[in-house]
Amino acid sequence: MTHNHPTQKSSYRLWLMLFCTWLVASGASCPRTAWQPFKPTPPVVFAGKEPSLEEVAQVVNANRAKITGIYSTNSRISGTDFPSLRTSLAVGSERNVRLRAGTGVTGQEMDVGSNQEIFWFWVKRAEPPALYYGSYNEYPTSQVAGALPIRPEWLTEAIGLVSLPPHQEHQGPFRRNDGMLEIRSPLIGPAGAMTRILILDAGSGYVNEIQLIDARGQLIAAARNSDHFRDSETGAVLPRMTEIDWPAAGMQLTLRLGDVQIAPLDPQSDLWAKPSYPGFPDVSVTAPGSGPPTAAADTNPQQNVSPKNLAI
Repeated sequence: MTHNHPTQKSSYRLWLMLFCTWLVASGASCPRTAWQPFKPTPPVVFAGKEPSLEEVAQVVNANRAKITGIYSTNSRISGTDFPSLRTSLAVGSERNVRLRAGTGVTGQEMDVGSNQEIFWFWVKRAEPPALYYGSYNEYPTSQVAGALPIRPEWLTEAIGLVSLPPHQEHQGPFRRNDGMLEIRSPLIGPAGAMTRILILDAGSGYVNEIQLIDARGQLIAAARNSDHFRDSETGAVLPRMTEIDWPAAGMQLTLRLGDVQIAPLDPQSDLWAKPSYPGFPDVSVTAPGSGPPTAAADTNPQQNVSPKNLAI
């Protein structure tokens, strides 16, 4: 029987966490804007009736259309085997994203990004040291897709950038035992047939949870949203906190948004260009024969620094 080294397990979990974040984060330095929280009772849009699928879709799609881009300069991210890091966040589209996170003491610790062709992630203390990247064209047939059977675009939906396109199949809304509304949307991922489940507040229509279920009915991943805020200028609603749960990997990730501005991002910006870091070679995780990065042998414990030992 093969036993994984603890540092290998930590590195693999870290890689899973970064996979979850490459499409929900960015490092732009942007002006702050005040967000106004809901009043004690969220606005009611489905008052006194069971809404139709068309009515629910109208509310969900109208909110998504208001979100042309997301900036946050005062956020935090944390996860399994990963400490809480100060984070700046921006999302320009489903694939134009970037995250830079670190601490006031140690400086930048993480750089995660994506453009229309590739995604990448860099962690200063990961072993082996590298800037890992992958191609979207190679992703569906790569070992990465088999290990992580979700389509990349789902990850932006996790923080509320979700829609119900009329040309796709949707089922519901169904009334749940907890009073929430549920809409199921079949989709095809790298590992085959799956179902996306939206769980919405029955009064306001904002998204409380998104689940991915495999063909056997097993939970692949879930994103739970809370502390919803409404942008005073656009009227768009987003969660202040998103908790992502990946049961099979034993991984959890929490993203807490701070000050947020909603505005378009330049699709030609250098923000979406893959960076380079001296001493960190580029390593593909989607090229034929490649797979998830694993930690180097722990020949010198002082050199193999686990991410959970980072200073906050």
